[in-house]
This record gives sequence, structure tokens and C-alpha cells, in this order.
Amino acid sequence: MQFAGIGISMDNLFTCLGTNPANDNFKFVNGNSLLPPTKAVNQRNADLAHFWDKYRKAPDVLVRKVEAQKQVMEAMSHRMHVDKGIQLIGKLLFGVERGPEVLNTVRPAGQPLVDDWKCLKKMVISLILSPSSSFSFFSSCNLRRCSVHRHM
Repeated sequence: MQFAGIGISMDNLFTCLGTNPANDNFKFVNGNSLLPPTKAVNQRNADLAHFWDKYRKAPDVLVRKVEAQKQVMEAMSHRMHVDKGIQLIGKLLFGVERGPEVLNTVRPAGQPLVDDWKCLKKMVISLILSPSSSFSFFSSCNLRRCSVHRHM
């Protein structure tokens, strides 16, 4: 995914920050006391990572653990519902074989997200975008590029 002309990498955080050679032989007193290095999180998965981290850090009080688990499950259920709806639209418009291909098409670097910016503006204004609907947003752009016109 590109944002403002800068690619978002899926590399580990330490790849971007580098290491200090002086610390290469550093040993922890208790190796299990620290978490593994933080990794880059795909923008689409940021909400799930947040809720999962909240669940993991919740105290062992049953009420808080259950509430955090409920948030994770609700976010995942909502995402699955949105994804399946978009996949169904793609299959209905382009057929069972070509639908998924059209929805997952990525434009080459340097090309705009859409060809018709007025249509995109109307779509953004008319949609209530939640973090988990980014897939449907980009899939809609793919549908738009494939000459599926929505009259507004």
C-alpha cells in the first residue's frame, strides 16, 4: 500500500531502525520477561492488533479478559462480513472466476488510485469508512476502474 507516495513496508521494526553493534552480545537476565521485537502491522490489521494487544494485556480479571476478547471477535466478525459482501459483489458483476481477480488487482506504482476523482470524492463522502472497510474501499476503486459505473 502506498500513502503520500511512500510505501508502507512489512519489514520488522529493527530492520528500519538498525542495531547497535555494541549491544549485539547483550544477554537478558530473564529471556522470557520481554516481548519479541515489535513488527510492522499492515494498516488493514491495525485495529485487530490493537484489540489483540488489549486482550493480551488485560489483567486476569475474568470480566476484563472477556470484554477484550469480545472486542477482538466483533472486529473480526465485522471484517469477515464486509469482505464476504464485497467478494459477492465482485462475483456477481464479473463472474466466479474473474471476480476475485478484479478485486485484488493492484495498479503499478506511480499510477493514481482511480481515474475518475469526482466519482471517488462522491464515494468517500457517501461512505462511512471504518478502519476495517479499507478492503472494500480499494475494491470499490478496482470495480470503478473496470467500468462499473454507479450513478450518484
